[in-house]
Amino acid sequence: MGHARRIGSVGIRPAKGLDADRAHDRRTSGLHHLAWRANDPADVDALYAKLLAFGATILDAPADYPRSNEGRGYYAVFFADPDGLKLEYVWTPPA
Repeated sequence: MGHARRIGSVGIRPAKGLDADRAHDRRTSGLHHLAWRANDPADVDALYAKLLAFGATILDAPADYPRSNEGRGYYAVFFADPDGLKLEYVWTPPA
């Protein structure tokens, strides 16, 4: 695997208070989804196989999204964590 340049960070903490048991709703204000970049389409397929093996909630199986990335290539799988947060693993070709 290649080395990525760090361009920022995201901290995620357990919820506390009255709404701590409420599932994540990406259609409200706040975080919609979180994405990680894959090195190639085979990495996306490999993660998908692992997600299926342990029974993850798949939102969208690996597919090419020609309308994304200005038509230059966008291959991704979308899945959810146990709290309903939408997660994405995506490959795009080098610029």
